[in-house]
Amino acid sequence: MATPQELFDETKTRLDLNIAKAQILEREIQEKVAEKNQLMQPIMEDQGALKQLEKLSDVVQPVESK
Repeated sequence: MATPQELFDETKTRLDLNIAKAQILEREIQEKVAEKNQLMQPIMEDQGALKQLEKLSDVVQPVESK
């Protein structure tokens, strides 16, 4: 049977590892959100361009398959 000190050490190690992993995940999430935000302007520009191009009679829109 484990001693109280061994249980403490094991629990403390697990806690420290979980905190470190959570911090890494939070940093990765922030990086992904920033990456997504950088795409928003080009997406909006492309959507606007497509709306204008749709008005041209010689533009054929592709049919999306599901």
